[in-house]
Amino acid sequence: MKKVLFSILFCLLALSTGAQTWVRINQVGYLPKDVKVAVLISTSETNGKFTVYSAVDNKPVFKGRGVKADPSKWALKSAWRLDFSAVETAGEYYIETNGVKSPVFEIGAGVYDGLADYLLVYMRQQRCGYNPYNDACCHQHDGYILYHPTRNGQHIDVTGGWHDAADYLQYMTTSSTTIYHMAFAYKYTKDKSVFKDEYDALGKKGANGIPDIVDEVKWGLDWLDKMNPAPREMYYQIGDDRDHCGMRYPQDDNADYGYGPGQGRPVYFVSGEPQVAGRKWGLVNRTTGVSSAAGKFASTFALGADVIKEWYPELAEKIEAKIKPAYEFALEKPGNTQTACVVSKYFYEEDTWVDDVELAAATMYTLNGEEYWKKQASYWGELEPVSPWMEKGRGPGKEYHHYQWYPFINLGHFLLASSADKEVSEEFAGYMKQGLQDMLDRAGNEPFLHGVPYLWCSNNLTSAAVTHAQLYRRATADESFREMEAALRDWLLGCNPWGTTMIPGIPFKMRDGYDYPTQTHSSYTSKNGQPTWGGLVDGPIYSKLFQERAGGVISGGDPWAVFNNGEAVYHDTIHDYASNEPTMDGTAGLTYIFAALQQEGNSQK
Repeated sequence: MKKVLFSILFCLLALSTGAQTWVRINQVGYLPKDVKVAVLISTSETNGKFTVYSAVDNKPVFKGRGVKADPSKWALKSAWRLDFSAVETAGEYYIETNGVKSPVFEIGAGVYDGLADYLLVYMRQQRCGYNPYNDACCHQHDGYILYHPTRNGQHIDVTGGWHDAADYLQYMTTSSTTIYHMAFAYKYTKDKSVFKDEYDALGKKGANGIPDIVDEVKWGLDWLDKMNPAPREMYYQIGDDRDHCGMRYPQDDNADYGYGPGQGRPVYFVSGEPQVAGRKWGLVNRTTGVSSAAGKFASTFALGADVIKEWYPELAEKIEAKIKPAYEFALEKPGNTQTACVVSKYFYEEDTWVDDVELAAATMYTLNGEEYWKKQASYWGELEPVSPWMEKGRGPGKEYHHYQWYPFINLGHFLLASSADKEVSEEFAGYMKQGLQDMLDRAGNEPFLHGVPYLWCSNNLTSAAVTHAQLYRRATADESFREMEAALRDWLLGCNPWGTTMIPGIPFKMRDGYDYPTQTHSSYTSKNGQPTWGGLVDGPIYSKLFQERAGGVISGGDPWAVFNNGEAVYHDTIHDYASNEPTMDGTAGLTYIFAALQQEGNSQK
């Protein structure tokens, strides 16, 4: 209904102006000292003159002329970037240009308050073992070991953790990254008042004396500890794509893996060798070693132990003892570990691994300052100076694979760029700068300054990019990429061709012309009609890739068709698993940047 009303409004505007013209804004709002840029897009020629008005008394407060941009990427006729950074007074405003008005937006020091914690709503919904959203237990029989040389078929207790996305599979790859992201957010946000305590350790309403984000880190670490029961015994996946047997609540999961419906799932051992990846297709994955997996265990145990030790000293001590064995294992059999699938040919095709080893060493160096870890981190970091997706981009017609370059952000580079060793810090700050320059060059004169490739989960890349930009600025005080940083943030919060935020429930205050995903690809949405509150959706995907992967899921017309004729498409429909499915690692990846924005706002109050 919401989108129907918006469509009617847009049609009325088109009739009154003789064109379809929109002004896209950050729907959450702007900090007083922010870079503030709205984007005008149109199906006809327009001019760049604009006026900012107070929404209280409709009086003009700023007049300007935008910078002309090239909208051909989106198959539109004209576009302008409208910079109103000079408006710093707190209040509510709107922009008028070319006969159309933007939605009302807010400028204020508190506009980002609560966003980091709100993401945890989705994380709690994704919990496995006990799910507080449903107040029910699920997957209590996991699981049965596969690919282990001596324990094949044995039962192992690996209950806990989170479901990866709309399905109920669990991957160490994305789960460890999720834990690290949230631990990083807490560790590297100086103003800890940003994080609240409103839920207990089980994820139920009620304070327990521990910040909720730390509760979530602890929940993940309990599971990750189970997935590494002994030195060099690691597991990376629970279940596989036989899970894809219809929409159902997790407690009703009756997928049959050969142990009986709902009676347990396979648990894949980190062997460092190729494993099944599409029996129907006669394929195996391209695993070459253990380093990507073992490196993630080591880095996550290291940072996780540091974050939880105040409240959980015994668990912290236990997982600290696993760090060095995991790191040594990563060096014994260099290479990447990819996930497994059985009935399809789609899996997490991670090809990189030196970044994982670097992050483990850099985390240890940051925590204890030992020369050994600095040398290790520098060595591995120099082998991949720029995250490949930032450097290469990759678009239609070029080979790319799902989650090929993962994690999407190299936080090890930031840790080294923040080193007290000037030579090391300058080297890795230079690498970070090059990645940002690659993205800016790729964006060119595109109206949204969005140089992110539209691979599956492009929003995760955007989250990584804005975090990378903010951390570079933090490490160096270089403001060169401040406008792109703001544009990347704004893209996720409504300043994009579709005029929607990419997180259900954000913004908290809805106004005329605002939108967020309501028809997320999720069993919850299917079963109870509720979107996945707080969960970052996959986001725009190359048109060609969408047609290859999910082209048949759209029926009954596309209300955003005018914006889906360009390079990438996005649909807020429950059937579009390629652009509208939330992911836990993408969601967790935003916890730092939202916490940083709230902290920045606190400094401006």
